[in-house]
Amino acid sequence: MEILRRSPMLAVLASLTAGIALYDRLGVWAFVLLVPLTFAGLMFLSYERDLPGQWEIFAFTLIFTVICSWRVYSVISSPPPENAVFVAEEGTVTDVREWGRIYALVVETDSRGKYVTFSHFADFMKGTRIKFDGVTRDFRPKRNASDFDEGRFWRGRDVNGIMTMYNAEEIPGRFSLALMRYKLSRKLTIYTPNLTSSYLKASWLGERDKSLNDKHRLWGTSHLLAVSGFHVGVVMMVMMFYIGRKTLILTVILWAYIFLTGAAASAMRAGLMIQIWLCAGIFGRKSEAVNSVACAGVILLIYSPFLFWDIGFRLSVIAALTISAMIQAGYSWLMVSPAVSLVTFPQVAYTFGGVPLVGVILNLFAPVYFSFAFTIASFGGILRLINFPLSNYFMMTVEGIFILWEKIAGAFLSAVPYAVGWNYFTAWTGCGAVIFFVCRYLELAPLRTAVIMGVVGFMAFSVFM
Repeated sequence: MEILRRSPMLAVLASLTAGIALYDRLGVWAFVLLVPLTFAGLMFLSYERDLPGQWEIFAFTLIFTVICSWRVYSVISSPPPENAVFVAEEGTVTDVREWGRIYALVVETDSRGKYVTFSHFADFMKGTRIKFDGVTRDFRPKRNASDFDEGRFWRGRDVNGIMTMYNAEEIPGRFSLALMRYKLSRKLTIYTPNLTSSYLKASWLGERDKSLNDKHRLWGTSHLLAVSGFHVGVVMMVMMFYIGRKTLILTVILWAYIFLTGAAASAMRAGLMIQIWLCAGIFGRKSEAVNSVACAGVILLIYSPFLFWDIGFRLSVIAALTISAMIQAGYSWLMVSPAVSLVTFPQVAYTFGGVPLVGVILNLFAPVYFSFAFTIASFGGILRLINFPLSNYFMMTVEGIFILWEKIAGAFLSAVPYAVGWNYFTAWTGCGAVIFFVCRYLELAPLRTAVIMGVVGFMAFSVFM
């Protein structure tokens, strides 16, 4: 059983994903039958030879999968919190974001968790302490399959429901991470040039400038603005260059950075993966990158199963699995970027309507370019915030680096102005490519690879069809 030998958590992740994806159609049976059957099926499909103690490990891992599936089911099927009335309640505004033509404010109350409230104005800034009266209600249910599911979107961010606030007023505050992030955002806006400020806020705080995000979407490089494995990896490589592999210090820096950026699902996945790698080094064990990605995905789904419906989580796991499998299988780095574009195509095209072809070209060198640009910009940003002499001139050079990227990306976009819309053939190809690269990593025979690609591909498409 090659999966059991090299990446047992991969089978756990695949089975949990299948159960969550088909929960709406199968109900509790998706977890009672589908999850364990999918786990066992993947194990036997990868069977190559007997391994010492494999049946004991198989039984233990199967029991673990069943426990995980029950945890996931209990969270997804749990009834929403009862509607409540708040009187003179206090809380902290943890997030403010545009929501169509209005604003969504996430308020973490002192006694009942997080709620989102909608307003025509951004009445309060992040980190503000407020006192208010309010009435809560559950999220609006979906009317049909194509509707946006606001309940799953917000519950993936630990928000319990919607709240209508009355008599809200600001009160004396206290330290909070949200307030610190807001103040840092304001300083970056004031003290650094426009483009540099937007990129630093994206990489430091997880805040996306709308106009900049629209440009990167046209270029097919939106992932460079989302804090994920790329940003976390750059930070850790820079830290390891200066301090070496000092596990405790790196762990503190790793999670401090992730929570500073807002702890998005993609950043958490990357953080858990790196943490597993660091812990493996302590015990003198070799960490399998594919198994680390799968383990991180399982931990996040156990913590919050609603993350499955977060596109950032899906894309992060799919891309990381593909990259890890290809590298460990010995594929050239030149093949990684086109492969990642292919495997992420079904989700990106299904969600956003199309994938720009220019992104395949730009992503061949964009990660290297932005690794350098983000490192230099972060160094200059720190100098500017502490008002180091002549740092403003240095930041103008950094601004030029980002302006140069816009010129390069714009030129490529003019030469290749085409996009591919969602279609069954390309989406099926992208879905099958993920399975193919994982099977190549597991060194499975061609016939087994074909069978697994067919079975998993059918299950994946049953979610869309």
